[in-house]
Amino acid sequence: MMSRPQKYIEGEALHSQHAKSNNALKLRVAVLVVCVLLVSALVVTYLLFELLKTRENLRNLELKQKTIKADVTERLPEIKPCSTVQPTCPEPEVKIITQPCNIIQPTTPQPTEITTITQSYTMIPTTTPQPSEITTNDPCYECEDGWKQHGENCYFFSTRKSSWDASRTVCRTQGGDLVKIDSSEEQSFLRTTIQQITGSYVIYFWIGLTDSAEEGRWLWVDGSPLNERLTFWFFHEPDDWTEEDSDGEDCARMEPMYWFDKSCKARERSICEKPAAAVCPHFSSGTTVRVEDTMSYFSKANAANI
Repeated sequence: MMSRPQKYIEGEALHSQHAKSNNALKLRVAVLVVCVLLVSALVVTYLLFELLKTRENLRNLELKQKTIKADVTERLPEIKPCSTVQPTCPEPEVKIITQPCNIIQPTTPQPTEITTITQSYTMIPTTTPQPSEITTNDPCYECEDGWKQHGENCYFFSTRKSSWDASRTVCRTQGGDLVKIDSSEEQSFLRTTIQQITGSYVIYFWIGLTDSAEEGRWLWVDGSPLNERLTFWFFHEPDDWTEEDSDGEDCARMEPMYWFDKSCKARERSICEKPAAAVCPHFSSGTTVRVEDTMSYFSKANAANI
């Protein structure tokens, strides 16, 4: 058997070396392309995140601007223009009275009539205070620590964020439910309290309003329908926006002045509401109660509130 020529063997080795070099070069190029693609993907992801963050910030700034504008518009009637008219003082009127002197006869004061009233018992009629007479600091009602009293109800402003359903569960375990807003005066109380808690920040709170059962039919947590003449929706709200959640926005939240619909899965703070505890004694008709006992009770109640 004849052996291969030496030149043929050397040429074959050189060809094999060139092939390995080409394969290594291709591998380096492939790795470089993969690295470039990864870096590009990271850059695009970062830019999208910054875009979404900027969009959310712009939306919050727009809401804050509209809130401030509405507040200024509301307060404009209270501002009175300054007057530049200087007040004028009337000239003093001097009257000269010339009368002869009269001798004033002394009079003896009549003895003061002193009457002694002795009454140890009295009838206290049973009266039920009307809602308009009940104030935030009514001593006949009280709330637990951490709750704020308003009229006959107590309110808890949660600092923990959770979904609408989870927030309602927490309220119910504390003997209440998510707040139901029954009047403009109650809305004003909630607005003032939220402003005191959050300051200049835009923070939302869940309220007990939802249209999850039927789209567009808003119901309070007690099953009563929303009074369309007593609403505080923001401009173009509710809009049932589906870009964040395909199920739409079926639960209501509020910032200091307005209401907004939001996905029930979103995590927000919440406001719980429950009846205040009555602490004043109840007297039935015809019951005889000593006055000093009643005064002693209210004195102790006032001392406890100091």
